Amino acid sequence: MTVRTLKDSLLAFLVLALLGGCMPALEVPEAEKAALYQEAQRQRELAFSLYIRREERLWNVALPLLRAASRFCEDNRGYSYGFVIHDANSYGEEYRQIARRYFSIYDDGIYIRYVHPEMAAGRMGLEGGDRILSVNGIPTEGMTRKELGSLIKSSTKRLSLTVRRDGDVEEFELVPDAVCGYNVRLVVHDAVNAFADGQNVTITTGMMRFTESDRELALVVGHEIAHNALGHIRKTQGNILVGTLFDILIESTTGVSTEGLFGRLGSQMFSQEFEAEADYMGLYIVAGAGYEIKEAHYFWRRMAVEHPGSIKTNFSATHPSTPQRFVALENTVKEIEEKRKAGLPLVPEKRAR
Repeated sequence: MTVRTLKDSLLAFLVLALLGGCMPALEVPEAEKAALYQEAQRQRELAFSLYIRREERLWNVALPLLRAASRFCEDNRGYSYGFVIHDANSYGEEYRQIARRYFSIYDDGIYIRYVHPEMAAGRMGLEGGDRILSVNGIPTEGMTRKELGSLIKSSTKRLSLTVRRDGDVEEFELVPDAVCGYNVRLVVHDAVNAFADGQNVTITTGMMRFTESDRELALVVGHEIAHNALGHIRKTQGNILVGTLFDILIESTTGVSTEGLFGRLGSQMFSQEFEAEADYMGLYIVAGAGYEIKEAHYFWRRMAVEHPGSIKTNFSATHPSTPQRFVALENTVKEIEEKRKAGLPLVPEKRAR
């Protein structure tokens, strides 16, 4: 078909559509530009506040889990005072004025955005909205948020804070809690997903919606913390490297390309076992943080009902079959409850080598 023929066909189609009465039939009121702008602004404000609430819910759940898991992450142990700082520049230009109103940020200072009630800052009475005046005797005037964050992070034994609250100046002495040094992040995505990369734990907003309680969210976060603590990402990368070496060896000696087959097999090696390990240790972490675990295994059953593909099991599946997972977690719950009754430490059992 030539370009001219295509144009003629499109014109004929439009004429037929108009003659055939395929146009809208109702007189819909037109929206004024001012009303459209106001509605768009209102939706941005609602999206901002929803994201902030979800992020703080995630921090509420994650910080006690990181503290409970600190005994298991010796290679990446850190310290946390249990608060988050911010300023107006913490937010993109589109949301900066919204953030100023939402958090009552009236100047260019650095403020406490969030305080976990059970961590050091919360125990000592620090509050969201406090404006930070000095840290360890060093005035914050002229500091960037990143510089102040580095100063706080470097104080691993004690932190002295001077803040302004409602016109009054108050001082706080904080002793940090030992935690796993992983960042816990929320990303906007509809997929019901969570993953770990060795340094971070990432939770999607889809997963936040799916988890009906903080206990369920704790099961997901604890599972991902366990992946990092057990070094699963590093081990998987090692398996991929071994497989890739086989690919190179075969191609160099036979001239036949494996198309990365052994590298892919390496990425799947022990994947189900790693997931089972993360389930096992993750439940210990959740229990250690004080969450009720008696019906924890039912969460994974609900996952199977809403995501039936996870029930299927085969060699390449990255997760254990749901029946296997349910029974294993049920047994883990019994194991933890027995240790509690016996007054034993809540530590996972290691495999005999």
